[in-house]
Amino acid sequence: MNELVDGVREIVAREIAPRAAEVDLRGELPEGFALKLGERGLAGLALPEGYGGVGADLATFGACLEALGGGCASSAWALVSHSGCARALLAFGADAQKERLLPALAAGRLLGSAMAGTEAAGGSSAAGTRTRARRDGDGWVLDGNKEFISLAGLADLFLVMARTGDEPLALGCFLVEKSDPGVSFGRREELLGVRGLPVGGIGFAECRLPAERLLGAEAGGLAVMGAMGAWGLVGAAAASLGIAAVALADATAYVKERVVAGASLSTLPGVQRALGELAFELAGARAHLAQAIRDVEGVKGPPLPLFRAKLAATEAAVRITDRAMALYGAAGYSRALPAERRARDVRAFTIHFANNEVLKDMLSKAAVA
Repeated sequence: MNELVDGVREIVAREIAPRAAEVDLRGELPEGFALKLGERGLAGLALPEGYGGVGADLATFGACLEALGGGCASSAWALVSHSGCARALLAFGADAQKERLLPALAAGRLLGSAMAGTEAAGGSSAAGTRTRARRDGDGWVLDGNKEFISLAGLADLFLVMARTGDEPLALGCFLVEKSDPGVSFGRREELLGVRGLPVGGIGFAECRLPAERLLGAEAGGLAVMGAMGAWGLVGAAAASLGIAAVALADATAYVKERVVAGASLSTLPGVQRALGELAFELAGARAHLAQAIRDVEGVKGPPLPLFRAKLAATEAAVRITDRAMALYGAAGYSRALPAERRARDVRAFTIHFANNEVLKDMLSKAAVA
């Protein structure tokens, strides 16, 4: 898989990174984004070769997302969401549906989004879901509203969490297509970072779905989340580290070139110490993620090592990008340089793909269980 990762790095350097500033400024991904990912093998990273994917393992997926995150955070986010949708369908989709949809996802002919769970009343809590799914003959009818959904209005397929009963965790996960009757899209959110990513609301009004659109059991929504959870956690952690790594590399090059009072900034002990500390923190976060991926291989149940690694990596990346921006002085706060964009982008990965504050609560409870 080393050749795959090297190829992704080349694609990022040649095609994706040079357009990152434009993506941020215009607030949209390049036209034909999904197809381009498919042509380059990226759209099928998380799918087996039998469905047209490349069969990457979690470690390889992480390495590719680190490269992509360093080039364009919005593109990395979209790919993590797309990959999560593909993994859920792979695990729980009906055979006929997998044959129809997975090759299209791998090729980028379809763009997927996971997970449409956030609601005004429930936030990140699945138990607070109010969108309901009721049986209607052989199928289902969805009614409700979601907000802050990645790729809203752009993706072709959405994983939607809906209540299938009155018990707190009676939740099902449904595969909803953009073109399904009863699906509508609300206003797009104006985001601080990852501005190329469309994020907004999705409404369901008498949205009728055939029976096979239920992925897994009627109350098995959390199991579906588990099937794609590791990929989201690794993708978010790796992409944030990619942003941090590029931010640190650029800041290091800048202080070497910047001359103040006849001396390079890199000769100042305080600057040297800052760079050393940031490099140390980046290496530690990378090692943490790599070890977590090894620890969860073949293990069933909640991936606690990945919870910790995602938390550690994204929090470290926020600190690294912020301190790297400070090394530029006033220039770092200018949109003429990418430092401020990276500081804006990386914060988003602490919020989604398992909110860091929720992870802290979960890990704290696990520590005393």
